[in-house]
Amino acid sequence: MGLLLTACNRGGDAAAGDSGAPDDGCTVAYSQGSLSGEWRVANSEDMKAQVEAAGCEFIQISADDDVAKQLQDVNDLLAKQPDLLVVAPVQYEPLAPVPGLAEAAGVPLIVVDRELPGTPGEGQYKALITIDFVESGVKVAESLVQGLTEKNGEPRGNVLHITGTTGSSPVIDEQEGIDQVLADNPGIQIVGSCDGLYAAEPGRSCMEDFLQRFDAGQIDGVIADNDEMALGAIQAIKAAGRTELLPWVWGKDAQRTALEAMLAGEMYYTISTPPQYGAITMDTWLKIQDDSLEDPVVLIPKTEFTLDDEDAIQTAIDTLTEQNMNCCSE
Repeated sequence: MGLLLTACNRGGDAAAGDSGAPDDGCTVAYSQGSLSGEWRVANSEDMKAQVEAAGCEFIQISADDDVAKQLQDVNDLLAKQPDLLVVAPVQYEPLAPVPGLAEAAGVPLIVVDRELPGTPGEGQYKALITIDFVESGVKVAESLVQGLTEKNGEPRGNVLHITGTTGSSPVIDEQEGIDQVLADNPGIQIVGSCDGLYAAEPGRSCMEDFLQRFDAGQIDGVIADNDEMALGAIQAIKAAGRTELLPWVWGKDAQRTALEAMLAGEMYYTISTPPQYGAITMDTWLKIQDDSLEDPVVLIPKTEFTLDDEDAIQTAIDTLTEQNMNCCSE
């Protein structure tokens, strides 16, 4: 932490004419895409804790899933001339101006979780810290193939897809990964999709609409782009008495309640999407300051949870319970 604070101060001194950072401290500004779900709340809490542990002031504004607001938030934060701007984008293309805004303000930019247009490592766009969401899509789809083969005796079936926020880079990338696997398994078809906004209630609403459209026997499984939507879908399934769809629900994030749903036989699979970006963001910034960052694209590791490994599921549940957290397992 002391090394990081030294680096903060050195960055402020070196860029005194650029960032206006005080000589006796540092400021990290965080443009958070939303605080509507547990993942985002945990992400913000972790970022704040790690920034303050490094001795820096933490400033955050939430865009509330509004792209136009996030652009204004970025402008407002840059006007404060922080030592570092961190952005967790709502969507991809609509936020393309962000790297240019940071460049014009002379403020280093680190993008976390979802991607933005531009090239990390060029100009003030210093780094992208993310998850390989294409790989996540591949892993989910591979598990889907395994599950439907188990259910139907071969890789075939009709599947519903509750997606995350339309236009966000994880949705685009995960779909690419899913499509890669399903291209080799033409017996599996996605017959309906709905934007569940990465939240439980929209996910439940999507599933309710699906259950009105598709009678029992017409659907073999449900993919949800995160666990909150998966759990919302499970609520709708149980309320409608359509338990033939359980446990044939696939999620993502590995939050405690989803892992518990797996042990209860209500969900088939999840893969971790850890929200803890704070420590790796501050470590990456230190490496930027020391010119020791080897790759400007930093990938967060993931863990898969499958029904055949109940011990791993229970261990993750126990760890999250001890930490008094629901979202999410690393």
